[in-house]
Amino acid sequence: MPRTRIAVFAAALVVACPACGSDDAGGATDDPTRVVELAATDFAFRADARITIEAGDTVEFDVRNEGAVDHQMEILTAESRRLGMTDRIAPGSSDTVVATFEEPGVYLVICDIDDHRSLGQQAEFEVFGSAPVDG
Repeated sequence: MPRTRIAVFAAALVVACPACGSDDAGGATDDPTRVVELAATDFAFRADARITIEAGDTVEFDVRNEGAVDHQMEILTAESRRLGMTDRIAPGSSDTVVATFEEPGVYLVICDIDDHRSLGQQAEFEVFGSAPVDG
């Protein structure tokens, strides 16, 4: 199963907003320092630009459904531990997940509705301990 990479640089996703559909305890309590927009399509995730996030940032992921069927987005660790998720998003609608970045590693965003993940609706991204230096 091929994986799509979303370029994200910083430290790791920690917790999602409980009001945004997460059933995990705890949460990012700080106001977001920035907003990252992602599109959920039939059957992929897309960012319009390269995303660079610095360690310590609290980021709001605004996920809009540009597909023809319902989607959602979950943030998972490499060990498949859920850090947060949106509610089910109808076509043309959006939802958000707020996460604070602390640990480096590889993370996934997936759509876990029906067989969407097996159809390719997942993206892998690597999070670094500090913003990379281009050169």
